[in-house]
Amino acid sequence: MPSGLTGPSMILSASRFLAICVAVGALLVGCDFTAARRHHPTKVDGEANMTTQGPPQAPPSSGAHLFGQRPDRSSKAQPLTVTAGQGKADIPGDTNVALQAAVDYVANLGGGMVQVLPGRYAMHDSLHLRPRVTVRGSGPGTVLVKAPMVTSKLSADLGYGHYDISLAEPDKFRAGMGIHIQDDRSGGFYTTCATLLYRDGDRFGISRFLNHDYGRHANAIVRSVYPVVSGYYADDCAVESLAIDGNADQNGPLNGCRGGGVFLLQSHRAVLRNLVITNYHGDGISFQQCEDVVIEDCRSEGNRGLGFHPGSGSTRPVMRRLIARKNGGDGLFYCLRVSFGILEDSEFTDNGGHGLSIGGRDTDQIIRRCVVRGNGGCGVYFRPGDDAMAGSRATIEACTLDGNGLKDGKPEVHLDAALSGIRLIANRITPDKDRLGILIGKDVRDVQLEGNAIAGKPEQQVKDLRK
Repeated sequence: MPSGLTGPSMILSASRFLAICVAVGALLVGCDFTAARRHHPTKVDGEANMTTQGPPQAPPSSGAHLFGQRPDRSSKAQPLTVTAGQGKADIPGDTNVALQAAVDYVANLGGGMVQVLPGRYAMHDSLHLRPRVTVRGSGPGTVLVKAPMVTSKLSADLGYGHYDISLAEPDKFRAGMGIHIQDDRSGGFYTTCATLLYRDGDRFGISRFLNHDYGRHANAIVRSVYPVVSGYYADDCAVESLAIDGNADQNGPLNGCRGGGVFLLQSHRAVLRNLVITNYHGDGISFQQCEDVVIEDCRSEGNRGLGFHPGSGSTRPVMRRLIARKNGGDGLFYCLRVSFGILEDSEFTDNGGHGLSIGGRDTDQIIRRCVVRGNGGCGVYFRPGDDAMAGSRATIEACTLDGNGLKDGKPEVHLDAALSGIRLIANRITPDKDRLGILIGKDVRDVQLEGNAIAGKPEQQVKDLRK
């Protein structure tokens, strides 16, 4: 035996052995053995087979989270709260850097709240939301302002899945900036939003891999455009009580599949409340592939894209008391395969496109007690689609549709697809001049009209092209 390893140090006395056993036993008090039994369903201590047992419950031990259990997040628990921003804040600053530091700090401790103090904050990148973190402003006095855009062409072609980009004008950019990449061959989800991580000559590392090939021959361009607030995979996040200024005059457009004043991607159970989004060069609020999103008391005004954009496979969105006013596109655009949504007590006025647009397999919507007035397109437009792709099984009830179709003389409601299960109930419809109240397209399968008050001559109230 090597020297130095003999003697009393190598002898485990009975007293030391007992002390170790007591310590291990105390540690294991916090461990939940029901989880192990779920993975190995056998009869234990006379219990029935455990395959039908519900999810394991954490014991009352304060150390339960050390064994994979989350700490208590019940409504009675007091959340961690950190202040950020201008003035006497825990994390001071007037840019996205301070706000992001606060969000990440709270997220690393398991969740809680970031209170953003009043002031205007220059956003050189998105405020990236994190799971179980609420960002709460101080009302309209908390304003997040999109920084001016810079652009560059590529100095080398880029490939799908890569984590770096090469710029012809790298000095315009710096690490920490948000950017967007596209070329003539890419659009929608095939473009990429990311944050610059480091610089090496003309090459920058990026935080997300490229979603497509981008080539110089296809006019690839990199621009510092991005959502002002962005949530990727940020389940149970929330943003409340603040304003966003998109600074559209100093920024280029960003498509709603990758951006918006607020943009969510696969962020389930997110809550957006008491927000004002103005002057963004794109959509006011866009959420994609999200479940159970709640949007309440939000105003999207003067943005150059859509007012609200529930999109791409999102299910069970609840939208209440929204205002979409004077946006360049539709007031609210249901994108591809949005289903089982509720929209109520909202206003869509003076938008450049339709008040509401439904199609692309957007099924099972309930729309009630909304005011849709003075929009450039239809009050409600069901976009073309066959039986598989029509926005079927929608109920529109107790809504006011008034003076829409200002650009092209379109009807207040246009059913322009192979729709079934459409119900228009107790709506007040006032078409302007000689325009139609309701136009039923030749491919409509099933529509129920009940109790609607439609102004105008009888021949302009309802026109059914199936007859």
